[in-house]
Amino acid sequence: MIVEMKKISMVVQTKDKESTLDLLGELGLVHLEDFQSSSPEVENAIAAKKKAEDAYIFLAEFKTKEEVAPPSLSPAEAVENVLQIKENLQGTREQVATLEKKIAELQSWGDFDPADFKFLASRGYYLKIYSVLRDKIERMDDVEGDVVVLRQDKKGLAFAHITKEPVTLEDFDEFIIPPQSLSAMKAEKEKLLVKIEEISKNAQKHYGLRPILKAHVNSLESSLKYWIANANAMDEENLTAIVGYLPVDEVEAVQNWASQNSVAIAITDPDPSETDSIPTLVRNPRWLQIIEPVFKFLGIVPGYKELDISLVFLSFFILFFAMIIGDAAYGVVIFLGGLGIVFYSKSKKKEIPLAGWTFTVLGLATVIWGTITGSWFASPELIEGTFLERPIIHPLTEGFNFYTPDGELYKELNGQDVIMLFSFIIGLVHLTIAQVWNFLRALAQRSLQAVGQVGWILINFGLFYLVLDMVMNFNLDQALGAGGIISSISLNLIFVGLALVILFGSQETSFIKGLLAGLGEAPSTVLGIIGAFGDIISYVRLFAVGLAGAEIAKAFNEMGVPLLSGKTFIFGVLILLIGHVFNFVLCVLGVLVHGIRLKTLEFSGRLGMQWSGHEYSPFNVRRDIAYSADISAKTRKVSPSSGLSENIS
Repeated sequence: MIVEMKKISMVVQTKDKESTLDLLGELGLVHLEDFQSSSPEVENAIAAKKKAEDAYIFLAEFKTKEEVAPPSLSPAEAVENVLQIKENLQGTREQVATLEKKIAELQSWGDFDPADFKFLASRGYYLKIYSVLRDKIERMDDVEGDVVVLRQDKKGLAFAHITKEPVTLEDFDEFIIPPQSLSAMKAEKEKLLVKIEEISKNAQKHYGLRPILKAHVNSLESSLKYWIANANAMDEENLTAIVGYLPVDEVEAVQNWASQNSVAIAITDPDPSETDSIPTLVRNPRWLQIIEPVFKFLGIVPGYKELDISLVFLSFFILFFAMIIGDAAYGVVIFLGGLGIVFYSKSKKKEIPLAGWTFTVLGLATVIWGTITGSWFASPELIEGTFLERPIIHPLTEGFNFYTPDGELYKELNGQDVIMLFSFIIGLVHLTIAQVWNFLRALAQRSLQAVGQVGWILINFGLFYLVLDMVMNFNLDQALGAGGIISSISLNLIFVGLALVILFGSQETSFIKGLLAGLGEAPSTVLGIIGAFGDIISYVRLFAVGLAGAEIAKAFNEMGVPLLSGKTFIFGVLILLIGHVFNFVLCVLGVLVHGIRLKTLEFSGRLGMQWSGHEYSPFNVRRDIAYSADISAKTRKVSPSSGLSENIS
């Protein structure tokens, strides 16, 4: 659930501003409002943090097999030294790149010494080199002076022009004599490559500074947070106002804090017009929090006045994940990976990351789906004759015959048809949940818009008939022997639903105004119905992406399995290994592209969610934080007066 927030305004004397911010940092409960204010301290903190991050990232590529004791430097000295190494290395690499380009341009001309041209000129012989395209070679007949052909090919030719006086031929492309010979350039390049090697070795000696730099980055991050908070505190003469938000259940704690520290506060309900600035704090039971890593990965947070859809998101995401990955063997890999994270964290006596449980649950769901569909590395032969054949639900894999109520065969559905039908049913249920949710919200507010949501529910069911008929060629009238009744009902559902949406979908205060607004929005409502039709069809991706993964796996099986006997065994193993790893990655990408899309676009769009929120992040730093660079301890230390200690990653 999304926790209710309260707005807090604090007033202190300006001389006590920094000490009050320190006390707020110790409290760690108030999310300070960001008015986008800046200051010289903020700019300096940003610049210092960027430099430290650049140094930390730069050293990542110079890890050595053997640990090298780092130079004894302070964090600031470490940053400057590493950035100097980076600058030297980049500068030298740019010199090499420039030389390589020049060498490539000169390669076809061969090696020569530019000093020879100067020597000839000193003796009264002026030599210039030109090139000419093949279709313009006849122009050379008009050239005065001695001409020596140097190179000729299909494109044209190059020639040397020798005269007693300096002459420039306007109709030809002159080759500009470089200041160095080709051999000199190559020699210079080799020297630069040696220099790059020396600089790289020097960088390797500094690799051990990374823990120090990481701690320094964390320290600067805290410093930046502090100075941003300082800049956003509003000074007016001798008083300073500090504004923020806190969870409703922390109000008493903050009131006690303010009383103990002589801080004047006012705690009020946030202004409804300021919802964009109110942070979002989502609190869910531990078992439901396993969806949070997905939200963090996507970088999405519901707005303060939006809905917490964690339960629905988790339930359907598990199903979408299992159907798109589709293979039980792949599920085992994910399941074991999740358990590995869990047990590793336990063995190190660390808090178990939520991602460990997330992968465990997703992997288990995939194993279950792959088991009931009989997919183990997309190879039915692999489980033939084993106990893994028993849990298979054969209508999902082999399909079934659909008979009319009169006992006549209407349609033979194969396994793919059944999965596609199942996907459309999921789509109908998923989108209807969103509309029912909207209906209940409007009903709780006693709004006539609830009737408009009923209209959208009717439209969903009416469109479902059309989707089956047009996409799957599965006509419910014929299948159920209804004689056109179902098609008539479906069309009526769409038209009645459209009427309800127009009449009630825009109702707010006055019925007449709402009706006029609905009529004005009628064209967009009709387009919305077309979009709703596409939304239901969109769920076919659960079937299509899962099928694509299965077919790719089968293709690699057909290539690799025949090679598993005799001398080609190793090639067969490599093909199967590379193929299934490649397919596994594609399946995971399919989940990210398609499975998550159905939640963040189709479903969230029906709910009217824009994921416009920003996460509740209480101010929890102070000026006197210092960081330890001890790689084994990895703890952030603060001065004894602060009483704070946090883990750093």
